[in-house]
Amino acid sequence: MPVTPPPLLLGAALLFWGWQTGFPFLALPLAILIEAARALTWRLELSATDFHRLTDLCTLLIGVSGVYLFSTTGTSRAVDGPRAMTLLFQWLPFLIFPLVAIQLYSTAGKVPLTAFFWALRRQAARAPETRPGQVDLGYLYFALCVLSASAANRRTLEFYAGLCALAAWALWPWRSRRFSPLWWAPMLGVAALAGYSGHVALHRFQQVVEQTVFDYIFSMVRGDADPFRVTTAIGHLGRLKLSERTVLRVEPREGLRLPFLLREASYDVYNSPAWLASGAAFTAVQPEADGETWRFGAGRSPVERITVSAYLNRGRGVLALPGGAFEIDRLAVVGVQKNRLGAVKVEEGLGLVTYTTLFTPDGPLDAPPVEADLQVPTREAPLVSRIAADLGLAGGSPVEKVDIIAAYFRRNFRYSTWKGERPRRESALEEFLLNSRAGHCEYFATATTLLLRAAGVPARYTVGFSVQEWSRLEQRYIVRARHAHSWTLAYVNGVWRDVDTTPAVWAQTEQSESSSLEPVHDLWSFAVFLFSKWRWSEDDSGIGRHAAWLLIPLVLLLVWRLYSRRRVGREAAASRATVAVARPGQDSEFYLIAERLLAAGLGRRADESPAAWIARIHAAELAPILDLHYRYRFDPTGLDATQRTSLRAQADAWLHDHAMETSVTGPPPQAASRTC
Repeated sequence: MPVTPPPLLLGAALLFWGWQTGFPFLALPLAILIEAARALTWRLELSATDFHRLTDLCTLLIGVSGVYLFSTTGTSRAVDGPRAMTLLFQWLPFLIFPLVAIQLYSTAGKVPLTAFFWALRRQAARAPETRPGQVDLGYLYFALCVLSASAANRRTLEFYAGLCALAAWALWPWRSRRFSPLWWAPMLGVAALAGYSGHVALHRFQQVVEQTVFDYIFSMVRGDADPFRVTTAIGHLGRLKLSERTVLRVEPREGLRLPFLLREASYDVYNSPAWLASGAAFTAVQPEADGETWRFGAGRSPVERITVSAYLNRGRGVLALPGGAFEIDRLAVVGVQKNRLGAVKVEEGLGLVTYTTLFTPDGPLDAPPVEADLQVPTREAPLVSRIAADLGLAGGSPVEKVDIIAAYFRRNFRYSTWKGERPRRESALEEFLLNSRAGHCEYFATATTLLLRAAGVPARYTVGFSVQEWSRLEQRYIVRARHAHSWTLAYVNGVWRDVDTTPAVWAQTEQSESSSLEPVHDLWSFAVFLFSKWRWSEDDSGIGRHAAWLLIPLVLLLVWRLYSRRRVGREAAASRATVAVARPGQDSEFYLIAERLLAAGLGRRADESPAAWIARIHAAELAPILDLHYRYRFDPTGLDATQRTSLRAQADAWLHDHAMETSVTGPPPQAASRTC
């Protein structure tokens, strides 16, 4: 049974890999080098150390390639973790090619196992007389080429047909001889058809599972804003515990008035305890010519700018933007979409994006108000209308109404992260407005939005973040998860305006309850940010782009050392390879005795044990030698130094005593068996 791939199989696998991954001009010379080993008559004499160095080089190539792929990006889309792993897997046939080529051009024809395991190297160093096993990488390399080709994810019938053809080629030498090829070929075709059907079914099932599970789990973990629905904590018991994790970073600029609000999404329908977005379908925004500028409309003077750094979950997310945004610059993503309520989401972006937003007070991000922006839910309508009447909101301008409501909350309410149990007959909003008059931002934003609507001012509920904390460590503003905030968007004098009635002490209140370990968290977060910034950097200064150049001197040195090795003929290489694969005990001197007896016509029969053999030829003096030979050949503990010397001495003595009893005029009729 063959143990090496049939002729041309490895070359065909390399060409198939190059065809699928887009590297045909790289695969062609590799395939020629692989198959040329069958035609060339010379081989290199390589030691185990040479194989060790070459294996270490391939390992280093894989490591450097992995660092390069994880730390570099394309021009329009990110090479995130899974994508980098896929690309690295596609390059493996090229990165491991040196080891496979050296195996084919070496006298051994195989690679010692010590090349792959440090433990075996140490064991071989402690016991030089042992000869570790060897492995032929042919079929393993064939399988790697096929798997790397599949990583390109072409999903075409041509790929599957090529895969089936290569599989049939590889399996042909291993087919059962009990069946005719006329049966074997149709059965292989049936298996190929069944495999394709299963592949299609599994792929569709995978799409459903990924869409349902992945998106749900990651959105739960990251807590990304949902632009269609937000569930408030209105009516919940207990204290709000918010994370210290830094989610946004804002570059300092002159004239930034704190607190500064960055919005993620707005909602126009209230159904306690949730706010919903109606008619909020997203539409695509086309990029400008540079591919990194996204314009929502024309802005008017004066134009302001703000630069934000934010993480994206799997390259997707909802951007935090100031009100009145009309353009985003330096945003490296594939797609941008927006809805009429001012939510902007991105797809296939970098893991960390840094973008600059241009905005004006009357920016075009939000659509004009509709009927839903004036509706008050039936359950809350009596209470809200009564308070609006008490405040005298029936007359006056929209600006005056906003000021009256803001003053009402400022004088009569306080901020609290704790909500105790309320009477069951009261709604959460009623308890907040009439009894406790204390709550967190979601209470204030919801009540303000509904009061403005009752006063005839279109309003929306908005969620996002408040920028107000300066980091001396990072020399920029940082936004933590606990800075998540809710406020109202009011339509005043033809412009959507941020109205925040939550008492300004809310940030200080939550800051006072922060952990004493917050500086440690901040230091770690800053380190992660710097690493992420380097990893997803788009300039050419990253070390990942230059690390491969450091390998050139090492590769040249190894090539020179291998080239300087002695080259021998193929016949000599084959004989030396036979010696190289000898197992412990096969250098026993008892085999010399067996050859001497074979030459004298007293060789062992095929069905005869060694003990029965020496009894048949009346050679009882060989019993002690045979006993030592058995222990040396098959006992896991082997022989110690004294016993090994004894075996050699007794065998030499017997050979000397019987030297004149046989006359060998040429090589023995057949090789002595080494199975005993």
